[in-house]
Amino acid sequence: HAFLTEALAQLRGRGYALAQDELYGWILREYVRKVGGVEFYNDSKATNVHAVLRALDAFDENVILIMGGKETNLNYAPLRDKIQRKVKTLILVGEAKERINRDIGDFSETFLIGTFEEAVLIAYQKSRIGDTVLLSPGASSFDMFDSYVERGNYFKEIVNKFK
Repeated sequence: HAFLTEALAQLRGRGYALAQDELYGWILREYVRKVGGVEFYNDSKATNVHAVLRALDAFDENVILIMGGKETNLNYAPLRDKIQRKVKTLILVGEAKERINRDIGDFSETFLIGTFEEAVLIAYQKSRIGDTVLLSPGASSFDMFDSYVERGNYFKEIVNKFK
């Protein structure tokens, strides 16, 4: 936290007007790599609806979004409009997948997947040149992982195997 506060102060000192949550989002949304013209981003820290909205704000369109995790009775309906505008494929995994699917409503290309690894593989298979695959779960990791860090590291491990 001290590092981020110092970084924010340094940027402000150079004339950048970033809000603190913008800085956190920028740092925590990790670019993993580009494979076959597709960019992969790890935003495993996004464990609520607001964080997913912020993550989607960073991209124009053609997003393949991986969401899901531990069921905690969140309302995902506020994501509906932004997902309709920016997401081309929605991949849902974990305990929360049914709730997310129900709250988002009718979305043309949605996949409810059994395992995290399968979710990442399907995201890769569905991607095309110019797409962005974004892990921004909107839920905690505790249904499958010990922490969001472990979930993010596993995402990166899978992505780094793609050729």
